[in-house]
Amino acid sequence: MTSKLQLQGPNRTDTYTFESYSISTRLISNMNRSSDIQPNCFFLSVNLERTHNTVVASILTSILNVLFSLLTSTGNVIILRVIWKKQELHSPSFVLLSGLAASDLIVGLVCQPSFVAYHIAELTDDFDAYCALRIIQSISSYTTIGVSLATLSGISIDRLLALTLHLRYNGLVTIRKIMLTAVVVWVVSTSVVLLRFWISNWFFVPVAVLLITFLITALSTWKIFQIVRRHQRQISQQQRIAQRRDVNVLKSRKSTITVLYVYGLLLLFFFPLFVTIFVESFTGYTTRMKIVYDYVTTAVFINSFLNPLVYCWRIGEIRRAVRNALRKNNNEVTILESTFRSVSKI
Repeated sequence: MTSKLQLQGPNRTDTYTFESYSISTRLISNMNRSSDIQPNCFFLSVNLERTHNTVVASILTSILNVLFSLLTSTGNVIILRVIWKKQELHSPSFVLLSGLAASDLIVGLVCQPSFVAYHIAELTDDFDAYCALRIIQSISSYTTIGVSLATLSGISIDRLLALTLHLRYNGLVTIRKIMLTAVVVWVVSTSVVLLRFWISNWFFVPVAVLLITFLITALSTWKIFQIVRRHQRQISQQQRIAQRRDVNVLKSRKSTITVLYVYGLLLLFFFPLFVTIFVESFTGYTTRMKIVYDYVTTAVFINSFLNPLVYCWRIGEIRRAVRNALRKNNNEVTILESTFRSVSKI
């Protein structure tokens, strides 16, 4: 009897130890599984895993966006100011250009600051601020992308109408109609982006917008160059009659080439973003994809800084107006400095 009890004692102890080990193992497994679950942020994919590479990417891209936010805002404010101030720039074509500059200004004032802010919130573990700021950045970014693509297509159509309508152009294409169209474009673009809250597979929308606007711009440009070539063949036959129209044709050709430069830059900087979106649809929002998104998004934002430089390079009226505005500001600064020195001597 005594030996039987002695045999049962160790078995009970071993059973208790095994059960305790199994329970602790299950608890640790559940804790690890729960730590892998990422919090929800509406339509956005979230990955809060923090590594050395993610921290470096966040800090580096944030510094770049702070710098280019200031440059982008300044450059596009100057473009908008000279178009607003100069009476000779009050035409449908330049109103469309100001719409493109306004879209780029939103990038500098909203998209880039919110990009930096949500990275700071992520690094400081403030998820509520991170989620809200990232939603603002996403909505504003895709809205400005849609507006920019639609505006570039509008500029191409405007130049085509200027060549085909001739004298009827000024009566049919007015500043009021262009401004109304610009408002509609902003409203539609914002509404389409807000559909992300309800449509899960939303990313087919920007792809469709890109393809449609690309076709419109490409067809309009092809038609414009057709008209230019036909007109150049007619110049030798009707030199005097075609002289006035020749000026309009050359302006339209130059404007079209400017649109191609802007559109080419846009595609150059946007292409990595669309490739990243495509790859993410297969791999998911992994840590590596998160890092790639930081860099390609920053590249897209930098495009808005380059556009004012293209305007000054390609459009003589803009270049002269900007030069005069900067010269006037320098004179005003010189006058203020001389006044301050005179007062200080007294």
